Amino acid sequence: MHQSRSGKVVSFEEQFRVHYVLLCRAAYYIVLDQDAARDIVQDFFLYCWNKRHDIQITHDFKSYALRSIKNASLRYLQKSGKVLLEEIKVIEAMSEYFPEDDGSEEERRNAALWAAVSRMPEQRRKVFLMSNQEGLKYKDIADVLGISINTVKTQIKQALQFYGRNAAG
Repeated sequence: MHQSRSGKVVSFEEQFRVHYVLLCRAAYYIVLDQDAARDIVQDFFLYCWNKRHDIQITHDFKSYALRSIKNASLRYLQKSGKVLLEEIKVIEAMSEYFPEDDGSEEERRNAALWAAVSRMPEQRRKVFLMSNQEGLKYKDIADVLGISINTVKTQIKQALQFYGRNAAG
């Protein structure tokens, strides 16, 4: 049992029913594997059930669950060995943008963008972030990275194509 923000006591089954899909989506955002995402969420709920008498949630369950799923998903990536440690750090940084609820269309597009950016090859990601996050001009990016302006343009073009392919799927 858990008390919601409104003060209403909500059963474990209700928490599962209300949050399962959102938590699976949040895990998938990080691990990009539906089966693994479902396993992570099911393991989380199993843990909660086994520790239901010991867990003290001081805020709302949704925030606790999302934070737990984010951490479990990052641990899964680390243990899987399919992702390099530096990629995990980028994914972790980008995961602060993962969807917390159904949200607006713009929030879903932003989440898809950051998911795609976190999985780009390192050089492409650097160029893309320098251009879009730091606001640098192509010439400045080329100077900083010691590459040609045409290489910067190509990397930006490939980043946008990569995003388009990954946002559609």
